[in-house]
Amino acid sequence: MEKVPSKEILAKLITVTVLNKTGKKIDEFQMRGGSNLWVFIRKRGLPIGSACSGVGVCGACHLKVTEKNPQSISEKNNFEKETLANNQKSPDERLACLCRVSGDITIQADYW
Repeated sequence: MEKVPSKEILAKLITVTVLNKTGKKIDEFQMRGGSNLWVFIRKRGLPIGSACSGVGVCGACHLKVTEKNPQSISEKNNFEKETLANNQKSPDERLACLCRVSGDITIQADYW
């Protein structure tokens, strides 16, 4: 079961920095703490995979979180680990649709 974000996290504005595959900054936006990363990437208009409509089974929304502190993003659960493995994604990647963000992060994907 997913942990409900605290009131303090929900009250924060989080900055998400987006890098392309070469490491160049291509965007930066703010989102409400505790929110789903995939939803905000889509709202921002950035291309991101969604063959499963964001339920965590296709692996198309895989990305790397390149800069964070350990409390900045939800922990990877067993379902996410299995989906990454089943879709031949690197274990150090994350599925945006299964991530809740609670602190500033930098993300990078090979499809940007």
